[in-house]
Amino acid sequence: MRSPLTILSFFILLVSCADKTNDTNTETVQDVIKGIANQEKGKLDLIDTYQEILLRQIGDKCGEWGGDTEELRIYKPESKGKILADYKKTVIDCNDPYSRKNQPNILEKKAIGLNESELKLAEESITELINYKLKTEQRISHSGIGNYIISRDSTLIIEHWPSFKWPKFRELIKLIEQK
Repeated sequence: MRSPLTILSFFILLVSCADKTNDTNTETVQDVIKGIANQEKGKLDLIDTYQEILLRQIGDKCGEWGGDTEELRIYKPESKGKILADYKKTVIDCNDPYSRKNQPNILEKKAIGLNESELKLAEESITELINYKLKTEQRISHSGIGNYIISRDSTLIIEHWPSFKWPKFRELIKLIEQK
């Protein structure tokens, strides 16, 4: 039989190890994104001369060989300067998906100035993909659309494949193509 002192010591140890703090830090994904993207100013605070974000979508027009790739690199060349974007679309031939015979057609636009609504749309694109990834069950597939968000220093990497059409990104690309 155990001594009452041992039992009392064990009980005191248990009580002292209990978590007595009230966890008021219930930060949601949206709160984290708001820290990355300042909605009041309509600009991405994460972007600076040393940090940029790449938004990428790889299509599925060629089935398991993928499809066209669209990339939007969002960056700031000067610390007090304007946020810019480089747009690149790589169009592949499904009859030659590895580009052994024909080089892919590459369309590029560089140093496109982004206005407030385009910056807000970029933020919404990031939020939309993160939310979709968190709420969608992962499935194994050999084809489909691939969506990616990658920060220059790799502290933010979101990869989702097979994914969805990413409407906010498509809307942003449409605006960029019109410039």
